[in-house]
Amino acid sequence: MNPLRRHKHAFLLAALTFAALVESFSHRQVLGPVLSDVVIVTVMLLVFLIVFERRVNRLVAFIAWATVVVVDLAHYMLPGYPEAPLQLIYHSAVLLLVGFATLVILRNIFEQRVVRVDDVLGAVCGYLLAAVAWSNLFMLIEIFSPGSFSVGPGLGAGGDTWPGRIAMLHYVSFGALTSLGSGAVVPVRSPDRVDHARSGVWAVLHCGRRRAAGGREALPGAAAKQFAPSLSARGNRKMGKVFQNC
Repeated sequence: MNPLRRHKHAFLLAALTFAALVESFSHRQVLGPVLSDVVIVTVMLLVFLIVFERRVNRLVAFIAWATVVVVDLAHYMLPGYPEAPLQLIYHSAVLLLVGFATLVILRNIFEQRVVRVDDVLGAVCGYLLAAVAWSNLFMLIEIFSPGSFSVGPGLGAGGDTWPGRIAMLHYVSFGALTSLGSGAVVPVRSPDRVDHARSGVWAVLHCGRRRAAGGREALPGAAAKQFAPSLSARGNRKMGKVFQNC
């Protein structure tokens, strides 16, 4: 197997981590606005190239990625154009791309007979992509229902810009999935409260699914031979049905 393909999730994890770092700054101070957007679009292209293998999946993912590119170009080429429609299209496309990628990664994990280190890194990539998907869903809710989140005084200034709101809602999403949020940004309306809770529940389910897929490797010695085949096969069959059409 090609070394690049054998370690594809390791490369994707490094790219996602760097993109998360870039988007964590409310004014994109590290690379500047244009270069930051180029990095983010490039990472989304890597998601498209690495995660999607089936023709129909690649078509859907490419349409979503191309939409993100067009919106980014329109944002810079039409400076006087209202941001709200661009934000709506952009975050819908990103939600489709990364949400779909999360499902495909989970499906691929359940199809594996032997779980390798790169598959574990793939699960981590799925976790990060899920956080980004929830972040974009929160952003869409904020577009339709402004003021859905209560922002602490230390973060209020950063939410005045589009990149600032992205950084703030990334913080909310990662905080919910890891249970490490400080409470500086909290949902104050019903849809956001429900989705915020669902994102935390999804994190627990994701860990459980990953354990089910890797059950064979988690059991030592004779116990693995006795119990893991039935555990892994049954777990993969039951959980894999959810993702078999992805």
